[in-house]
Amino acid sequence: MAKEIGKPSFDLTGKVAIVTGGTKGIGYAVAATFAMYGCDLAITSRTPADCERIAKDIETLYGVKCLGISADSSNKDDIDRVVAQTVETFGKIDILINNAGISGKTAALLDQTEDDFMNVINTNLKGVFQFAQAVAAQIAKQGKGGRIVNIASVGGLIGGKSVAPYGASKAGVLSLTKTMANEWARYGITVNAVCPGYVITELNQDIFADPEIKAKMEKRTPVRRLGSVEEVAGPVLAMVSDSFSYMTGTYILLDGGQTIGG
Repeated sequence: MAKEIGKPSFDLTGKVAIVTGGTKGIGYAVAATFAMYGCDLAITSRTPADCERIAKDIETLYGVKCLGISADSSNKDDIDRVVAQTVETFGKIDILINNAGISGKTAALLDQTEDDFMNVINTNLKGVFQFAQAVAAQIAKQGKGGRIVNIASVGGLIGGKSVAPYGASKAGVLSLTKTMANEWARYGITVNAVCPGYVITELNQDIFADPEIKAKMEKRTPVRRLGSVEEVAGPVLAMVSDSFSYMTGTYILLDGGQTIGG
């Protein structure tokens, strides 16, 4: 008789996740998807009203507990407060989704100022480092392992024009992901990343509403369409599940083939 194989499980019942930038776009899609699978949540945003509204909506829709915390991911004091408040409310942290980020100024490299550059780096790279560091320390203290997923971008893999600070920040996130995975494996923490391509969110829907721009982006993508936030949230769910427990220090491309070339 053939050996029985265990059934893959994506159940997150009893888990607690922090999702930064969890009130809109990819962050909200991830938070809502986790909630569908039983995960309690702490979501962050710089806007207090958004935090309160979305947290209540998630609780109502999915029957889990959701804590909305206003925080700036580039501010260490805010990060420490989010971690402390999450532990105080739920007693632990199992998962971190480092999603909060900004696109920065769209301009040629010669026209980018130091302030332009550092504004993006402070949120997209330093914020990822500091949030992961704070959460990893808590997970290590708990002694039961955990999951971290960093939301990077295809912009960290290719030299896109007029987005130098953004690309540099996301390339840094991919490098940090590998180092985090290497150093924190001893604590049972897996660390991975996803690299979305052209995905429609509230932040860019006005841009993609222009038929000419939309057609141009679709032409660059072999599947000839833009992605959805749900198509990012699904793989992230898998990466934090028990079924992906042997995966660490790598990334998944979610770009419709954009980086294949040709």
